[in-house]
Amino acid sequence: MNINDVKLEDLHLGPGDKLDQIFQRQFELMQKYHSIEAGNGLLVCEDVPVNLHDAKGQFRLKDFAWRITEELGEALEAFEKHPGLKEHYDEEIADALHFLTEFTILAGVTVERFDAGGRDKLDELFSHCWVATSRQHTSLYRDMGRTVGALAVACNCLKNKPWKNTQMMTDVDYFTQKVVQVWFRFAELCQRSGLDSNRMFDLYFRKSEVNKFRQRSNY
Repeated sequence: MNINDVKLEDLHLGPGDKLDQIFQRQFELMQKYHSIEAGNGLLVCEDVPVNLHDAKGQFRLKDFAWRITEELGEALEAFEKHPGLKEHYDEEIADALHFLTEFTILAGVTVERFDAGGRDKLDELFSHCWVATSRQHTSLYRDMGRTVGALAVACNCLKNKPWKNTQMMTDVDYFTQKVVQVWFRFAELCQRSGLDSNRMFDLYFRKSEVNKFRQRSNY
């Protein structure tokens, strides 16, 4: 099963806020995935959200930061190998959105942090990102790097390393600001890729159905 087997109209999604629906669906997915990771002995922290001052919670977040980065790397590889075939690239970007959403939930940054004054939060997020269409090939690498860089800056707020005995408190407000900035950078990357908020919503939910199928089939 892949995203082409799923039609958004068959999912019977409500007319509500797109970002709210993404966060809700990711919360449902992560509950099942956490039990799978625990069964594999790879769940270092079960807390949702994690304790931002705790080394294990921080380790969990940095694991998700790498998952996001890895999906972006797969998208970049797909773009380089098949620049005229966008389907694979789009699916990898959708995977990155899954992990970014879960990273944000685990970080304790709620969807209300993206309040848009009654407007659709995802639409508003994308509306603040202006992307020129010239030099698209070169700019894609730049925006990919800016997204990963923003993610690294956010994770640099988490100072409790596995090899350190001295533990430090996290500046939660500053960290939250940096997590939100990652979303803006990601939205810019999406727009550079020709993906608007409606297309990302479509891709996210179609890929989420694939992931639910994989959970049911013990993929």
